[in-house]
Amino acid sequence: MYKPNSRREHFDVDMFPIFNLLLIVLSFLMLSGRPATRYPILINLPVGSCFNTNDPEGNYATILIGQKKLMLKLEDADIRETALKQMGSKHNMTFTPADATKFGETDVIGTPLPQMKKYISGYYNASDYYAQQGLSLIELSEWIIESRKATWKQHNARTRIVLMADAETPYPEIKKVIDMLGQQKINKFSIIYSYLRQI
Repeated sequence: MYKPNSRREHFDVDMFPIFNLLLIVLSFLMLSGRPATRYPILINLPVGSCFNTNDPEGNYATILIGQKKLMLKLEDADIRETALKQMGSKHNMTFTPADATKFGETDVIGTPLPQMKKYISGYYNASDYYAQQGLSLIELSEWIIESRKATWKQHNARTRIVLMADAETPYPEIKKVIDMLGQQKINKFSIIYSYLRQI
């Protein structure tokens, strides 16, 4: 029987290096990406037309303003722990080392100090996290003062302040926060907004 001769030459292709390369690229993308941050309050950022690609360096505290609530996000666990101890001593409240360690795992401070022990004990409860009632302006001011002291004591650095406000927040509420920062002689701060590309 006639068998046609194939003119194509078959080459052995080793796929192992290609899979290695894909695995390295995938690992890089997974490790360099940032997880989406979820906050206890819903914040729809206002739109701006300027874009800055540089992340702020150093220790920074983010003030969250939205849904008629004020909250504070501190980046480092040791700053949160030290600030909690300082707030406790200022208001004659004692927190155990276990309380301070567990509080260091929290990310957003939105519970008034008198209810803080209850909040710390139920921190992993999602309903408690999203039901935080927010801080008063005076208490927010105290947290900022103590966190700045803690940052200087722990890292010998200044705290950078970042404002993140909902687009629907009335300006007078934001101005109260800015005035409070001015009373602490904080006249430089960053504002976070979403970027709108101009066409």
